[in-house]
Amino acid sequence: MFIRPGGGIGRHAGLKILSAAMRVTVQLRSGAHLNQSDLGRFYRFMSFVYILYSEKCDRYYVGFCADLQVRLQRHNAGFVTATRNCRPYVLKASKPFQSELEARKEESRIKSKKVENILSG
Repeated sequence: MFIRPGGGIGRHAGLKILSAAMRVTVQLRSGAHLNQSDLGRFYRFMSFVYILYSEKCDRYYVGFCADLQVRLQRHNAGFVTATRNCRPYVLKASKPFQSELEARKEESRIKSKKVENILSG
């Protein structure tokens, strides 16, 4: 695990702890069921790529995060500089990934193309 200083606000603030990508596997006994609290613990290890849309500015925003609901709240509360002026945003799409590295790669891929094309196809 490596620690390096960060900068900015939100997920970029303070110290960043970098670790090797973690792969999580869940195996249930036959007949076992996951309840909502179990899902919360499982998704804590996942990263998400998300696409937000602002009707006010007719603009899309693509990002990644570990907690989708908290991140959307931060965007709509004005804590994210890049999206502050076009609030409110609505979640148009999201996709879970096993690691932050996979999510970052997908975020870069989406940003290199038109978001409208990604959403329609």
